[in-house]
Amino acid sequence: MDAVDALFPRAGEIAAAMMARCAAEIPAYRLLPASVLEGDLVANATAVFELFLTTVAEDRRPTEDELALPIAWGAERARDGLPLEAVLKIYPLAAGVAWELVAGDRALLGARMLDFLGEVMPRVAEAYLRERDDLDWERREDRQNLAASLLAGRPVRRRELAESYDVVVFHLPSPTSSASRAATDLFRAVRSDLDSQPGVLVTFQGDGGVLLVPAGSAVDAVAARVDRVCGRPCAAAASRAPTLADIPAAHSEAVEILALAEGLHRPPRLYRLADLAIEYQLAQPGPAREALAGVLSPLAEHPHLIDALRAFVTSGYNRGEAATALNIHRNTLTYRLGRVQLITGYDATRPADARHLAAAMTAYDISRRHG
Repeated sequence: MDAVDALFPRAGEIAAAMMARCAAEIPAYRLLPASVLEGDLVANATAVFELFLTTVAEDRRPTEDELALPIAWGAERARDGLPLEAVLKIYPLAAGVAWELVAGDRALLGARMLDFLGEVMPRVAEAYLRERDDLDWERREDRQNLAASLLAGRPVRRRELAESYDVVVFHLPSPTSSASRAATDLFRAVRSDLDSQPGVLVTFQGDGGVLLVPAGSAVDAVAARVDRVCGRPCAAAASRAPTLADIPAAHSEAVEILALAEGLHRPPRLYRLADLAIEYQLAQPGPAREALAGVLSPLAEHPHLIDALRAFVTSGYNRGEAATALNIHRNTLTYRLGRVQLITGYDATRPADARHLAAAMTAYDISRRHG
């Protein structure tokens, strides 16, 4: 069938459109990391759509072996903490997207699509419920929904909540493996480990997550657990919420601190406001930030001089370390720092000027990040 043959090369494109629509219309999917939503789930949707096209082209029903993987993927959503309603809703919603994007004999494709959904959905539901029975699923869903409600500032029943929380936002590192499953496996490993922490609430957003850690608990220890599961440090930031009503504001502050640390290329670790107090203040728009950023504006056309100054400041004003980081000779670094002094009027090797240039570098980087 020509219409079906024409759809095979577009399977990935159509699957990506399916998942984008599902994320927009099914809130539970927005709680999954972007690496899972845009990677693993798109790959799954592509495979299912290609299976559907194969059955249409060959005018047959899918075999038990062919259905095994889609059914298993549906069961995995239970381990992701998604409710069954969200898991099943994705199928007719995705079918609707495919219907909008395909051309040709829609009547035939529509009829076969309904038959296909009738084969897959009941089995997915059965596998999902079987998987959920093996998990402490209701507790996981309850904790995730509770975290989402607190972060949104919605009223919640007190139950066993702490009086105040430290809000921790973190980004999962990119998987060392290029396999599409790597990000999903890392996400599940982190979730499973955090589920074992008493009192800690967790939800995932984008390419990372948000933890609500009862005040007085060892926040650094909880963050270290995430690092151990990931096998390397994660970029994270924490902010204290004195009351439950303060959680949304603390979350916003933590997000800003994390964005600041990553925007300034700070090494991945857990940051608090005190760690970046000067940088945080410089991030606020105003004449002081503009004036400091302006110190380095004449270097915009000389990126190698910016790099030399950045390496010198980052190394703690150690010429040897800075030269090694840049893979240049110490004399070359000295020459470039001299050029910086000639153009800006500030000598990076003098303590007073060095402090001014360090602040100017921060303001310059922040200004460029914010446009």
